[in-house]
Amino acid sequence: MNPALRRMGVIALILLGALIVQATWVTFFHHDDYEGLANARTLIAEYEVPRGQILAGDTVIAESIPTDGGSYGYQRNYPEGDYFGNITGFKSINYGASNLEATENALLNGTSSLLAFDDFWATLLKENKPGGNVVTTLDPDLQKAAYDALADTGVEGGAVVIDPRTGRILAQASFPGWNPTEVSSNNGETAEDAKIALDESGDMLDLTRQEFFPPGSTFKTIVAAAYIENGGKADDMVPAGNGYTAPDTNHEITNSSDQCPNEEYTLEDAYRLSCNTTFAKLCVEELTTEQITEMTEAFGFGEAYETPLSTVASKTGDISEDAFRAQACIGQQEVAETVLQNALIAATVANGGDRMAPQIVSELTDSEGNTVQKFAEDNLGRSIDLDTAQELQILMEAVVENGTGDAAQIEGYTVGGKTGTAQHSDSSDNPEPDHGWFHGWAMDKDGEPAVAVCVFLDSYGKGASAKAAEISGDLMQQVLEGGGE
Repeated sequence: MNPALRRMGVIALILLGALIVQATWVTFFHHDDYEGLANARTLIAEYEVPRGQILAGDTVIAESIPTDGGSYGYQRNYPEGDYFGNITGFKSINYGASNLEATENALLNGTSSLLAFDDFWATLLKENKPGGNVVTTLDPDLQKAAYDALADTGVEGGAVVIDPRTGRILAQASFPGWNPTEVSSNNGETAEDAKIALDESGDMLDLTRQEFFPPGSTFKTIVAAAYIENGGKADDMVPAGNGYTAPDTNHEITNSSDQCPNEEYTLEDAYRLSCNTTFAKLCVEELTTEQITEMTEAFGFGEAYETPLSTVASKTGDISEDAFRAQACIGQQEVAETVLQNALIAATVANGGDRMAPQIVSELTDSEGNTVQKFAEDNLGRSIDLDTAQELQILMEAVVENGTGDAAQIEGYTVGGKTGTAQHSDSSDNPEPDHGWFHGWAMDKDGEPAVAVCVFLDSYGKGASAKAAEISGDLMQQVLEGGGE
């Protein structure tokens, strides 16, 4: 071989080796630096164009506004503050995204394939383009009314309002709320301080879907459904009395007051009066563990709903033993429900037994407001027979007409529901003030299901369920009179 060519070959091999060494060095020792630089450039590019809006009706609840300069061209803003934080979530340079800002991120930041024809040339040239918009099912006035009503009680809580026919969520309020604007700030220090404060307060926890609680007597709706589905009727005579002790236990179940002294009542009256002894006895002496479990599952227990916001699954816990089952069937023991699940039970009864999938996004649009995807209602199947639903409606109407839920009455409308008072303790097993619940529904003037609701008040104490019923009635009335549609 020519000596000159040999020397050139050696030099080429040395240079190639140097390149390999450099590439290896960068890969193993400076990878994070280069990746960080690339991510920073990507982030800056993302903030050069406006991210899409999130809307409740015509009300903007999340938007991008121009900055006065700096590295980022736009800043995320949440005009309605605390009212919708549990729905929108945040979009932060430091902390990523949460809630709808996370689940609908591709649409909002303009990278979704749904927007491929929104700006053909931008797509072709891989340029950043304005994001699309997310239109929720929420009614802004109803959402604010629900939040304000919870805030006025002075305790934490949640409220969900649903259209029983479609599953569309009209309001989903959690108190205390939180404003995502500061944690979404382009200023790193501001965002960090806000995130620390929110983590410490726990306010970002959505009490309607990310936490569950003992449902108290609202669980009797499921027990009544199981009894009726297996041949019972609203006018059946069922056992009651002041006390009941399940087999193999010394713990006596009593009623909250002396409202059920007789040994028997009709099922309608036992439900209306909320006789603990009746429902404990039914679950031990009339119903099997399998029948109760099947009914809870038919109503949605064990399902982690995606609305698309994720929801923890409600549960019954261990009900294999008589003593456990007796307590569970009055909504205690290990039974735990989300507010959303309890609203869906009422909605299913109102809807004749058909359970509709809960949904909080109505449609997605491009930056000009043109629809690119519309979400249809989704029937999850029949939870109970129509006859069972109609019998349950009789029971629930009695509670509101002449029972513990009379605070939910709405003049001129048929309203049904069930109150619930749940005992609970703190982490040291010290008794806390009672939780208050109400779940129910209202029919329109034509007798068609118009609205379903659940209101939960955390550790409210005396009068908790009556207050929950009052708030529920007010929210349903707002829908019926056209202020929440």
